[in-house]
Amino acid sequence: MKQKIWIDCDPGIDDAVAITLASACQDQLEILGISTVAGNQTLERVTENARKLTSFLGISQVPVAKGANGPLVRIPKFAGYVHGKTGIGNYCLPETDKQVEKDHAVVVLARRLASLPPGEKVTLVPMGPLTNIALLLRVFPEVAEHIDKICLMGGAAVGGNVTPTGEFNIWADPEAAQIVFTCGLPIVMCGLDVTNLCGLTREQARSLKERVNPVTRMVGELVEFYFQSPVYQGRELAAIHDAVTITYLLHPDWFTGRDMRVEVDCSEERNRGMTVCDFRGDPGEKHGVTVLLEVKAEQVREFWMEKLW
Repeated sequence: MKQKIWIDCDPGIDDAVAITLASACQDQLEILGISTVAGNQTLERVTENARKLTSFLGISQVPVAKGANGPLVRIPKFAGYVHGKTGIGNYCLPETDKQVEKDHAVVVLARRLASLPPGEKVTLVPMGPLTNIALLLRVFPEVAEHIDKICLMGGAAVGGNVTPTGEFNIWADPEAAQIVFTCGLPIVMCGLDVTNLCGLTREQARSLKERVNPVTRMVGELVEFYFQSPVYQGRELAAIHDAVTITYLLHPDWFTGRDMRVEVDCSEERNRGMTVCDFRGDPGEKHGVTVLLEVKAEQVREFWMEKLW
């Protein structure tokens, strides 16, 4: 049976590639919906990207719902310096008459989960700040019985990218992340420990851009824009962080992780947004958060090139 997933995202170059990858794997994944959250760019811009992208990929039947326009309690911070003014570099997606859902994304998602038959569950796949997911769990706790697990991109056992210890998605809304990590549901944390190793090279980006297929060309152009950003200038590998979540769902055997307790630093100090991973736990003790620590990166890269080609 296909895995039922709901993608929560802030497209975002790597979000766009991740959604493209998921749409290329519909033989194994059923995308029930896409919700958006402010993060890589403003809510309006990332929602517009998601709306147009679903039409461009031929998955117009997948509903797109607009969610939180900022963190639970903090001032919004965006990442246009990496993803460009629109959120997807210089790429212009075709216009579409597809409409965004009228209700707030959290309401739309809660309604969809509540409509599932007894015993049927969905995997939530957050790729941006965890604001929508935190709101869902707090406002509609009854839908937790329909959530199989949360496979998220965010955090790191060691290091950060927006600060020395903070990964952007967690740093952007640490209070929301703390709610999610302590909610009691099974969580898979696809953090920088593995996502920094999973990427595409400059040569692969060029080869994708040169293809006739417009979707493949788009991916090539998006990754090429990454290489022009301050983060990847001079580097030969651009990490496609969010696509790791989709890859894990399809090939968990390529990853090695460890169950541990994870807390989020919600202070205003230098470690804001740090995911504090407790390696001290008893091997027999279960905390419900699987922190991915190792990955067969070359197999991931080959899989991406095969599916995105």
